[in-house]
Parts: sequence; structure tokens; C-alpha cells
Amino acid sequence: MALLEIDGDELRNELAAIGRFILVGILNTAIGYAIILTGLAAGLGDYSANLAGFVLGFPIAYTLQRRWTFRTSSKATILEAALYALCFLAAYGINLAVIAIGRRLGYEENAIVQLAAICFYSGSFYVLTRLIVFRGKAPASQSRRN
Repeated sequence: MALLEIDGDELRNELAAIGRFILVGILNTAIGYAIILTGLAAGLGDYSANLAGFVLGFPIAYTLQRRWTFRTSSKATILEAALYALCFLAAYGINLAVIAIGRRLGYEENAIVQLAAICFYSGSFYVLTRLIVFRGKAPASQSRRN
């Protein structure tokens, strides 16, 4: 699907999917960020607290993104889950890079750096999952009734 070839309905559907992704992301971010802050308060340190937040949020995010954001009705496959996990790992690598940069700049165990890392993770994760995992599955219109 080339950007210039998108008709009005396709554009509305894609924007609706982005909106749903953001809503799921806000919910998942709130859960993950609470876990991260709890981990930091418990003395886990930047990397361990961050990992705990993402690992515990992963299954929730996959289920909600698959069913609600991209409205995939087909049966989940091992390949799809593996691709989703690979996209997660790539986006998580970007997340860790932001934390590493923050630490190099002297902001260790900083809540703002953690939040910035989550934002970079979220943006890259949408692009990756949309282009790799759910690329052939155009998001259905919210107004479509079965």
C-alpha cells in the first residue's frame, strides 16, 4: 500500500488503528510505568525495573493490539507471535538505547528518562508491527458491522 494510493476509507481506517494503538499503549504504559517505578523504588535499578515493566506488559499488549487495534480475526499463529516478539525486541532495543543515552548524560534512575524511553519504544513498535506483523491485515473500520 503506497501512501499516495490510500483512499479516504483506508486513511480513516489507518488513523483509527493508530488511535486504538495509542489507547492500548496508554493503558499498557500506565501498567508498565507503574511496575517500573515500583521496581526502581524496590532498588532493582534502571535495566531490571525497565525489563520487569515490559515483560509483564507484553502479553496484555499483544492480545489487545491483535484483537482491538488491528482487529485481526484469524487464528493467531506461531509465526505471527514470533514476528511480534521480534518487533518487540527491536523496539525494546531502541528503548534501552534511550536509557543508555540518559545514563551517559548523568540521568541515572530517572523517571523522565524512563518515560522518554517508553515513548520511543511505542512509536517504533507501531511502525514495526504495522509493517511486519499486521501488514496484510488492513484495520477494519470502527463503524463496520457484521
